[in-house]
Amino acid sequence: MKVWFEHPYGRMDYYNMQWCKVYADVEPEEQEQALAQGFIDLGDHWKQVRSSRINIKNYIKETKPVKTPKGVTVEKWSGSFGVKHKDLLDGIMDQYLTYHNFSDYYMWSSYDIDDKETFYCYYDADKIVAWSVWSKYGHSVDNWQFAWDYGDPSLRLGTYSLDHEIRIAHEKKYNWFYLGESYATSSAYKSKIAGFEWWTGKEWSTDMGLFDQHLKADEFVETLEDLQSVHDSIYGLHKPN
Repeated sequence: MKVWFEHPYGRMDYYNMQWCKVYADVEPEEQEQALAQGFIDLGDHWKQVRSSRINIKNYIKETKPVKTPKGVTVEKWSGSFGVKHKDLLDGIMDQYLTYHNFSDYYMWSSYDIDDKETFYCYYDADKIVAWSVWSKYGHSVDNWQFAWDYGDPSLRLGTYSLDHEIRIAHEKKYNWFYLGESYATSSAYKSKIAGFEWWTGKEWSTDMGLFDQHLKADEFVETLEDLQSVHDSIYGLHKPN
């Protein structure tokens, strides 16, 4: 695995900070190792991120199955079948982005999907309303995208789909269920999931207080002064009155 960097921004005069992008070229036999070191697969290369994952055995020990919402059924699609029906999946993704006021999700729009990916599609009264997609790497799966049209929020399909798929992964003898990048308070829900761990850049941590501080720091930065504060330390962040 060859690790390489981009250096798009830095200051050494008024500020002391460097912004680096960290990438890796990963061979097929190294992919699970890369995932376990905080990299995510972008297709032609991998990117270092604040990743998160679920220890599947711990999750199963600590949680009870979530009841299937009334009227909901689940269908499994291969990656190639998902590609054939991408227009249908795109429609749900558009509604998901609009609901959360998110920008376009680059992974979904640019990633080359093949049969190492598996889709789980959720139907309400025979209409597809949500889906998620896995990529499989050895004893790990990366659940890198979920989308839902939120036509009936009472179905709680985010909660149900996650529980349903972790239990499937457990039946298939997977050890780790990766949840992708974890930035800003929109990722706070992940730390409430049993078996949660997050990548510090050096090791996997279960320190939820420190994780929460990082998420707050993500939201804190609006100026270079803010960024300098976060660069020096994420502790004690505050804005002047």
